Amino acid sequence: MKKLFLNVALVLLAVVADGRCCAARTKEFPVRAFHLDFRTEVMTLDAMRSLVDRLSARGINTLVMEWEASFPFDRHAVLSKNSAFTREEVSAFIDYCGQRGIEVIPLQNCFGHCEYILRNERYRNLRESVKDPSQVCPSKIGEAVACFSEIFAEVAALHPSDYFHIGADETYLLGECAACRAKADREGKSRLFVDYVKAMCDIVRDLGKTPMIWADIILKHPEALDELPDDLIVVDWNYGWEPDRFGNLSNLLSRDVKLWGASAMRSAPDNIYLTQWKKHFDNLAVYVEFAREHDYAGMIETSWSTSGTYGYLLDDGYEILEMQPIRLVYPMSAFEVLEAACCEAFTVDAPFDPEPFVRRYACEELGLDDAGADVLWRYFTMPQERVTVTAAGAKDALGRELSEVLDECLRMRGELSRIHPRKHADQVAHYLLMLDLRIEHLRFREIESRCQAADFDRSRAAGLAAELRDLLGASEALDRRFCRLNEGYLKPQEIEYINTMRTMKMKALHDRLTSIAR
Repeated sequence: MKKLFLNVALVLLAVVADGRCCAARTKEFPVRAFHLDFRTEVMTLDAMRSLVDRLSARGINTLVMEWEASFPFDRHAVLSKNSAFTREEVSAFIDYCGQRGIEVIPLQNCFGHCEYILRNERYRNLRESVKDPSQVCPSKIGEAVACFSEIFAEVAALHPSDYFHIGADETYLLGECAACRAKADREGKSRLFVDYVKAMCDIVRDLGKTPMIWADIILKHPEALDELPDDLIVVDWNYGWEPDRFGNLSNLLSRDVKLWGASAMRSAPDNIYLTQWKKHFDNLAVYVEFAREHDYAGMIETSWSTSGTYGYLLDDGYEILEMQPIRLVYPMSAFEVLEAACCEAFTVDAPFDPEPFVRRYACEELGLDDAGADVLWRYFTMPQERVTVTAAGAKDALGRELSEVLDECLRMRGELSRIHPRKHADQVAHYLLMLDLRIEHLRFREIESRCQAADFDRSRAAGLAAELRDLLGASEALDRRFCRLNEGYLKPQEIEYINTMRTMKMKALHDRLTSIAR
């Protein structure tokens, strides 16, 4: 803890020297954290160090690292994927953070979101569900303790932080297996959750760390709340909804529970084709003030590379051949504006106001004039919603026809292409690419809607296949732009994977239509 306060002091000195912040409101948020999620989109070490430099200069003093399969496990080496770091790289990065006043807290899931662990045959017996490897069975505490004692020890050995985040969010399978169902019927789902979390906290405490969990499940099942460990930090995550979304928040606020908050710069329904910029700006404006008013001791800006849920290719009912994230999002390389926004919201002694911030950022960071700032603000506030295709046509979540959504994107694309940043032009290049990816997706959905229409027949297949062939041809240029903008930011495997997944459905439909047309 002494080291944490020293880090805070070092960061405050850096902020004052940098001139970015005149009045820091650190009294209310001793911990000002940023989160990195490496379930997909693993960054390069150079990009990670550049991020840390920016965060440190802007007043962030903590990094929450969700390494997942990018961590270099030893006794559990089967968990590490091909883009994993070495132990030397992890240690060097944590040292780099420490030199810049940033403490690195590991986030090691051990309950929900354990797909990358439980997909492996070695850990299959820990699954709550035979067909869904997302969650550890809380009735198998003994086996889980044996497994996670080793995993936690490996992770903790490289992280000198006083804190250790064990996840425990979105455990939606509670009570699924027969043993858990019987216990839940007798004692409630809250007992299942709390007994397991206590066992994991004991491991953390034995390692000399303070445990942390997400708040959603204990809010949903609060009956055994008072039996959670007194030293446990509970992180209330809110990405733009009412405080009681998961359950009555007063159950935590009225007790002597150590609370941190978490907002988000990438979350549902964001994907590679859409980003709800305004929702994330508004999240900072509303929720950070709520956290201040309720004396939260820390704030984390989360940034999710995926929803954390997966689809599975199964064999023989339970053997997992492959798994695919339900949702991929655009890499964090495009989100420096939200990165800077969260730093200001966490540190400046005033309510965060998105529009003045964006206009100031456009002028000071990008070198745009007032007209360019106007365009940027319109881009960030342009509605971006999922499009649903039915036999009756295609509409977005606001009920707008697909043609209207596409026209709006094309108009915005024209405006955005006419602004000329004098600094950091790559940021605007990312916005243009993001918009072009959305336009491509909308054009694909328009073709798809004609394939799904009630009047579609074999005679139309050749024409639609030709349109898709043209779209796929143009898509290759988008692939090259994506590679160019993210080269050196993401590891090469991650860039290739995103480009492959982005066009998979288009290619599959093209092949089907071509076959039908023969």
